[in-house]
Amino acid sequence: MIYLDNAATSWPKPPGVAEAMTHFVTEVGANPGRAGHRRAVEAGRTVYAAREAVATLFHASDPLRVVFGQNVTEALNLALRGILRPGDHVVTSSMEHNSVMRPLRALERDG
Repeated sequence: MIYLDNAATSWPKPPGVAEAMTHFVTEVGANPGRAGHRRAVEAGRTVYAAREAVATLFHASDPLRVVFGQNVTEALNLALRGILRPGDHVVTSSMEHNSVMRPLRALERDG
């Protein structure tokens, strides 16, 4: 399962989300890439499988170029600050969320 809306305001969660999270916390319970023990390796495999699934979904050529963030605000900040360069122009509307406008205003202010 790929679940891309884990925001605090999304309720109810789709069936399977709680079960998948509970399984990971109770059966895996390790940080991916932090050690060589079985649970850490399994956690790393789980994350890589998610990268592969997202890469397939978006037709990305390399799963290692898929980046996960803690939330959309962090991911948008990473994307905007990673892509935009001084002198770039961005067109926005009055409908933009603060998670888009605030980093854009900061980039504009900082030059």
